[in-house]
Amino acid sequence: MSGAKIDLAAVQAAESVVSSAIQEMEGVTQKILAQAGLSEAAMRAPAGQITSSTFSGLGGGGKALSETLGQLQADLAALRATAEAGSDQATQAARAGAGASVASGM
Repeated sequence: MSGAKIDLAAVQAAESVVSSAIQEMEGVTQKILAQAGLSEAAMRAPAGQITSSTFSGLGGGGKALSETLGQLQADLAALRATAEAGSDQATQAARAGAGASVASGM
């Protein structure tokens, strides 16, 4: 039986990229939200409130993206675990099949 195969190295590389992206997004989000707080404290005028609101919106978007990347990371880990389990099962089946062939030939 042949078909599409899961490339574990590619999955692990994707996990690494996603992990880095999550760390970067969390850092960016923290900076944006901190800037929103500083803007609001520094300027109570309508322009300051608009700036603060804009930074808060960006921070919320960054947080949402970070959460989505976190789910992607979990999905990649599940994919890797499934691939590894399938590989282990295939190895066991191959060993069992090889053993049966040798035994039947005796």
